[in-house]
Amino acid sequence: MLEYNFEADSAKAKSAAFALKIGWENYMHTASDKIRICQGKMRKTAIDTICQAGYADDSVYDSLEKSYINNFVSVEPDFEEIHKTLNALAAINTKKSISLLFVFLHGLHRKKCTGKWGEKEKIIFPWVVNSLSLTKIKSKKIWDLLVAIYRTEEYAREERICAKNTLLKIKEANSSL
Repeated sequence: MLEYNFEADSAKAKSAAFALKIGWENYMHTASDKIRICQGKMRKTAIDTICQAGYADDSVYDSLEKSYINNFVSVEPDFEEIHKTLNALAAINTKKSISLLFVFLHGLHRKKCTGKWGEKEKIIFPWVVNSLSLTKIKSKKIWDLLVAIYRTEEYAREERICAKNTLLKIKEANSSL
């Protein structure tokens, strides 16, 4: 029989949090493309480990937020890192991680409402919404935002359906409690 080793996962989680933090610390100072590519790979591996082993401390939230925001504002975003970041926040499934997902969705909604919606937003939007559906959290703020998205005609049909499906998943998860 396999025995769960919490300490090993705790050590992995601490190492991953540290690697993710270091992956962003020197980001702006690094001139070499080779080093930036290596840092990106290190961050993505760290994010994968956080998904599997959990998180060691609250420092991971700042690093995950940087992984989303720095890539989002980049001229050449690493969509894989953004996707992994959103999955990690959903897997962590704490008030803080869900709050970050809400902030990201709210930012996307503001961009849609102001007409600043491009290809990047079209790609990331369903990932953020689906990440929220995985948390199955009951939150009036999240619920109201998803309803607003569903009712906003500026959203494409697929985007509105995505919001509706997340609303249904949240409702189903909370009705069985």
